[in-house]
Amino acid sequence: MSETVLLLRRVRERSSEGATGARRKRSRRRRFYPEHRVYRARSSFLDLSEEQVLRRYRLDKAAIAGLCSELGSDLESLTGRSHALPVAVKVTSALTFLASGSFQTATRDTTGISQSAMSNCLAQFLEALQRRAARYITFPVPVPTAGHAEGRFPGVLGLLGSMHVALRAPSENELAYRNARNYHSMNMQVVCDSHGTIINVVAKYPGSCPNAAVLENSALARLLDGARLDGLWLLGDRSYPLKTWLMTPILFPCSPGEEKYNAMHQEALSVLKQTCTLLKMRFRCLDKSSGSLQYTPQKVCQIFLACCILHNIALSRRMPLDLAEGEELVEGSDADPELPVQTPFVQISSEARAVRARIVQRFRESLT
Repeated sequence: MSETVLLLRRVRERSSEGATGARRKRSRRRRFYPEHRVYRARSSFLDLSEEQVLRRYRLDKAAIAGLCSELGSDLESLTGRSHALPVAVKVTSALTFLASGSFQTATRDTTGISQSAMSNCLAQFLEALQRRAARYITFPVPVPTAGHAEGRFPGVLGLLGSMHVALRAPSENELAYRNARNYHSMNMQVVCDSHGTIINVVAKYPGSCPNAAVLENSALARLLDGARLDGLWLLGDRSYPLKTWLMTPILFPCSPGEEKYNAMHQEALSVLKQTCTLLKMRFRCLDKSSGSLQYTPQKVCQIFLACCILHNIALSRRMPLDLAEGEELVEGSDADPELPVQTPFVQISSEARAVRARIVQRFRESLT
């Protein structure tokens, strides 16, 4: 009996010694680095011509340098290694992805960094821009106007609409992201002014969410509901409900004044459609024809907000849209057919109808 016990003890001791030795070997195992590591050559946007920079990054050299300076505190590498990615490399890599919508193109054309490094650059760039969104996208303070320009819709504070950005099917609540065109998307609410500058963005609702619901749950609606607007309003299509601060088309116009109202409304709202088209042409990652974004809904919203900020920067600097070879700018193109309009079933207040009736009366008087 005693011999059996001793034998078992010896077996246990040997097994424990073997396990300890294996752990020691694993702890000593380190990643192998060659004595002379070869780093890929990194190109600089400063080595390119102004035309090449505009075509590749959608911004000019001065704007890119400004972004590097402004975002430097967030993008500066904390590591002390001599080959950490510079801020300019991170900015230009992210810009190339947003402009092309392709990781492969961004990796090949700009710096030659790996795809994992490219992913980290994009994440840091998006977070840094998101923190500064209020500097570039601001809703104007409503100022009453004395009159309106001849031949224009009066009192336009902004143009309201939506834009769907395609994404891969999320792992959770997949049906909530499937829109009326049967593809997965995020429903982005956009407000721009008469010059195409984006002044308000709501980027957080799935593609199945109606436009009216996105507006109703936005901070913009709460702001305008509590404001006293005198002769100022937003313009929106018939997917939105008529409000005292939101003018929509008349569904069945039955007089010359109402027809004139609809015509002027449509003409003013065309600026928003042109802005959305330009946004997709400038940043191909938003265009469904380039493929769906392979990211989570939260990341897709960050990408859209960043594109809106960069669009405003390009617009403020009056940068032309210089397309790369093979790209074409088609007027009115929206990458895919417009989604069916979902007319909201809400009760319209008599006050809102009265405001629209007064605008129709103005147009009726201008015809006489």
